[in-house]
Order: sequence, then C-alpha cells, then structure tokens
Amino acid sequence: MPKSAIITIGNEILLGRTLNTNLAWLASELALLGLPVEFSLTVKDEAEAIRQALKQAWDCCEVVITTGGLGPTEDDITKREIASFFGAELRFDEEVWEHVQKLFAARNIATPRINRCQALVPDGFRALPNERGTAPGLFFEQGDKSFFAFAGVPLEMRHVFDAQARALLIGKYGSGEAIHQVTLHSFGISESALAEILAGFAPPHEVNMAWLPQTGRVDLRFYGMDRQRVSETADTCLELIRPYVWGRNEDTPAEVIKNLLRDNKLTLSAAESCTGGLLQKMVTDPPGASDIFVGGVVSYANTLKQSLLKVNPDTISKYGAVSEECALEMAAGIKNLTESQTAISITGVAGPDGGTPQKPVGTVCFGFSILNRLWSLTQTFSGDRESIRHKAAEFALLHLIKHLQGTKI
Repeated sequence: MPKSAIITIGNEILLGRTLNTNLAWLASELALLGLPVEFSLTVKDEAEAIRQALKQAWDCCEVVITTGGLGPTEDDITKREIASFFGAELRFDEEVWEHVQKLFAARNIATPRINRCQALVPDGFRALPNERGTAPGLFFEQGDKSFFAFAGVPLEMRHVFDAQARALLIGKYGSGEAIHQVTLHSFGISESALAEILAGFAPPHEVNMAWLPQTGRVDLRFYGMDRQRVSETADTCLELIRPYVWGRNEDTPAEVIKNLLRDNKLTLSAAESCTGGLLQKMVTDPPGASDIFVGGVVSYANTLKQSLLKVNPDTISKYGAVSEECALEMAAGIKNLTESQTAISITGVAGPDGGTPQKPVGTVCFGFSILNRLWSLTQTFSGDRESIRHKAAEFALLHLIKHLQGTKI
C-alpha cells in the first residue's frame, strides 16, 4: 500500500496560536483514498527545517504533501526551498499572474507588486488553480512518487485538494484499499465506566478500536480495511452501550438536535446566563437552523431575568440566580416569550471567581422543557472558564437529545 506524509510549515502552528486542522482533514481524506499517512511533521519557516522534512518524507513515502508558506511575504520561503530540494529553477507563470490580478480587480484593489512571487512555479511542476486565493497549489511527480504543495489557509487547501489533487491521486494510485471508519459518540458516562461495560468486548483482529475522550464526553472509533467487518463491529458495540450513544461518524450535537426537532415538528428557544450565548451559537452553526430555532435571550443580569423571562425576584432572593428553581423559571419564561415547544436554560458559575462552598466554580443549573414537561438538574464541571462554558452548553444539547431520542440519562 502506498504511504503518504504531511509536512506542515508555519511558526504560528508551533507557537500554539493556530490549530493544525489541515492535518486532520488531509489525513482523513488520504485514508479514504487508500493512502494512509505514515507520519506528519510540523516545522518552522526556516530553510534547513524545510529541507530536512522534505528529505525525510520523500525518502520513504510515495505521496508527500506540504501546507503553508506559499504567501507573498518574505517569511514565505516554502516554494523556494521546494524548488531547491528538487533541483528546479523558478519560472514566471503568466496564467497564474493573470489569475492573481483578476482576484484583486474583483475587489477593486490594485494588485501589489509583492504578489508577483506567487506566480513563480518550479520547472517541471504543474500549477494547480486556486479559485479561493492567490497561491496556486503545486504538483510534481517522479516515477511512482507524487508531491503536492498547498496554501496553509484551510478553505484554500481543501478547495485545491478537492478540485485538483484528488483526481490526480486516484488516477495515479487508483482508489486503493481505503481505511473504513465508524465513530460512535457517547455521553453521560465516563471513559472508565464505559470501559467496564465493554470489558468483555473485543473487536476481531481485522478491526482496530480507539478510545477518543472529548471535552465532557467519549468517542469510540473502529477502523480497518474491511468495510463490513468495521460496520458489524461498531454495531455490536452499539448494542452494548446504546443508552449512552447520541450519534455517529460526522454527527455534531447541533446537527442531531436540529434533525430531531425538525422530525418531531418542534421548535427550540434558549435562555443563557453563564454561557453568554454559546449554546445559541452552537445551535445556529449548521445551515437550516432557522427551521427549528426561534430565538433566545442572554440574561446575564438578574434584572433581565426578571423583566424578560419573568423570573420571580423572590426566587432569586431565596435560592440565588444559580439554582434549579431559577433555571426552571428561565426555561418557562423563554418558552412563553418565544412561543417555542422546547426550551433550554443555563445559569451557573463559570469562574474563575464567584464560587462559594455551597456553589463552587463549575456549578451549572439547567432548565428544560418539552411541550408540557418541565424539569431541571445541576452539574459540576471542571476546567477553566472557557472549558466550563463549553461543557455546559454542549451538555445542555446532549441532554435534550437523549430525551428526544427516548433515552433519559
């Protein structure tokens, strides 16, 4: 089986300022083409680092892909080092330059002279058109080996791969033996408790199983060359842990709840305090959210809880804003305000300050309503402020999903 390697070039990745989403996306796509990634490297925008990475990858893999370093500024040296590594001279490509100028003209901006360097293409390489940006992809082949260079911007990289590179790879290597994957998304159970349930479960030798703890939940991934065996193994596992599984593969909480609400002809509203609108952002991220989401309120101040959501001042005085009593009234209030059929409310202490011995940082109270049903619960989450807010918003969605699916955990 041909092997591939991915080289990510960019100081911003190594500084931790930018997540390497390109690696995850490319590795997944290459696995589906039967070109599994043997290894990946992340290197600085430095000549020697780039040369060493290219040599290591080109020596042992049939497909080598680089991302990053193709911009017009002085620190974007990747193209020059690629040309040097393969012993190629850089030539000026008029078609690429014309494309760059058209992109700037479409924005009524004069093309900066600095962008001329993006029209330089190493001899023997093919420029791969990039309709999403000014940096074309590069393609070079030598015997049974193929080299690609893509811009680091995820949108541009994915576009050039889909529009150009995918067909080239299939044409050269065929569809190959794809690595098939099935992922089960669980919720409401710890990794150790899940492991106890699956203590007697063992995948067949053709199928690998990976434990993938997420923020506040656990995923299980099954993968191998035999599609049927992978699917059967995942289905067997699903029967053992079904009460805790809310989705599979590319499902997200927002997509799942959108589909459940739409199928049941229900609408949703939300009232948030400590999460500051994060729940509503999650719900409205997928296209088509307007089919099910009516609207919501971020009632950070108690005065807004009272004026907009009609929370009784005595409730806050007696139990506090962070209480199930307040959460229940917030859920009922937003449901009445928006005339939705379902509602979620969140109120809590996200930290780092504001906790008490009775309600420490991480304490979050939730209110839920489906038609005439109204209930509440309290959870305590660990982590920093960002983590607590994320866990709380996602917990609210997943808890409502399980109720809508008929499994109340």
